[in-house]
Amino acid sequence: MSESESLYGSNVNPEAPPAPPPAPALGLMDQIIGVFTEPVETFKKLSAAPSWAWALGAVMVVSIIVTVIWGLKVDADAMLRPIMEANPKIPAEQIDTIIDFQKKFMIPFGLLGVLFGVPIVVAFMAFIYWLIGKGMAEDQKPSYVQALSLATVPSLAMLPQTLLISVMCLIRPVGGLTPDKLSPSSVGFYLHPENPKLYALFCQIDPFIIFQYVLIFLGARYLLKLKPAGAVVCTLVALLLGVAFRVLMAK
Repeated sequence: MSESESLYGSNVNPEAPPAPPPAPALGLMDQIIGVFTEPVETFKKLSAAPSWAWALGAVMVVSIIVTVIWGLKVDADAMLRPIMEANPKIPAEQIDTIIDFQKKFMIPFGLLGVLFGVPIVVAFMAFIYWLIGKGMAEDQKPSYVQALSLATVPSLAMLPQTLLISVMCLIRPVGGLTPDKLSPSSVGFYLHPENPKLYALFCQIDPFIIFQYVLIFLGARYLLKLKPAGAVVCTLVALLLGVAFRVLMAK
């Protein structure tokens, strides 16, 4: 057996340089700092070493915190009664019973929504990004794990807003307002039009929300390595399923 053969018969070159070690995955703090200070470089690093679990965990933990604080302060009657009274399918004599029931389970339902709803939405959005990447990648098609990174890491831009909402819940009366209407960084915090859909739109005009969609575009370009048109499609899909859905469902 020659010196250039291994014990298993494969040829090796003893003079060849060793293969570079795989790029280390970014930790949570690196991701949080990176998306605010150097998002392009952060997404390039995530493309080489995708990471999504830490970002998903951070978003879920902060969401649980705001859900509990808001659930303890919100006036369920003030929030639910106008909606139910406007619904002709709900008998008037049943409204009080329904409100009492939902009041008791508001926090548990909210926690279940975070624990199960958030991962499902992330998995679904990652699948959408992965499908778009299959047809609109510049070169190599992205993996589903890379798409999971895109579905989670831009959400880190929302952490400051979520913490602001938690603070507002603690320092002022919540009344019947939902969390999105308590963000002091949104237009909807200051303008309260009677039209519920316009009110919901104003609540989505927020620098943190806008920045999140900018990050989705940059992530699609430099994490998934999509063509510019592909990055635009990813951003528009996220915008449609995020902002447009909330506006259309507002009552």
